[in-house]
Amino acid sequence: MKGKLLIIFKSNHGYTRRYVEILGNALGCDAVPADKFRGDMLSGYDKILFIGSVRGSRINGFNKIADYLDIVYKKLIVCGVGMLPQNENRAAAVKDATVSVAYEKFIPVFYAQGGFDMAELSRAERISINMMVRQIKTASLISEDETFVLNAAVTPLDEVKQANIQPLIDYLDGKTVDEKLYSPPEITDEQEEKQFFEEMEQAAKAPENKKRALKKKLKK
Repeated sequence: MKGKLLIIFKSNHGYTRRYVEILGNALGCDAVPADKFRGDMLSGYDKILFIGSVRGSRINGFNKIADYLDIVYKKLIVCGVGMLPQNENRAAAVKDATVSVAYEKFIPVFYAQGGFDMAELSRAERISINMMVRQIKTASLISEDETFVLNAAVTPLDEVKQANIQPLIDYLDGKTVDEKLYSPPEITDEQEEKQFFEEMEQAAKAPENKKRALKKKLKK
């Protein structure tokens, strides 16, 4: 891999940690748990990867690096690990729920299927999942994802394997990756970047009704 990589990770039940081990073996990089991360650790690295478990499309622990986005957004890569299988929309949904409007157009986001086992969950997590299961069962229509959740609540699954994280490994290794496999950055040109931040500044100064319209436009 070209350049030096730091992985910052948040693993709730071990699936993300195992992916970090796979990444480390493939790329030879440094890694630090999000709970032990400090801002001064960012210096000296060409790429920063934040990888964490996904709940409700949002990546847990991302707030640990959110305060440093203005410093690292050009070299940051993000990956969510969740129970649901990968599809063409999963990474984009994770990006939308996790990364702020100000930086989401600059940051590539990946998704990898991890695992799920009710026996590993805390009492609060089990209550939340059981409520979700009851809601799904009472729905008139059940989506493919909801069917998957119902099955996972009964039968544990473990899909941690290198094939699921290989697109991210390839990207970090400087290889071309099919854009259907992740949510790529939308702005890479310096002029576009300048214009985007100028419009963001205008949105911040605008009256509330215009501010909402401008922010909606910038998300497109």
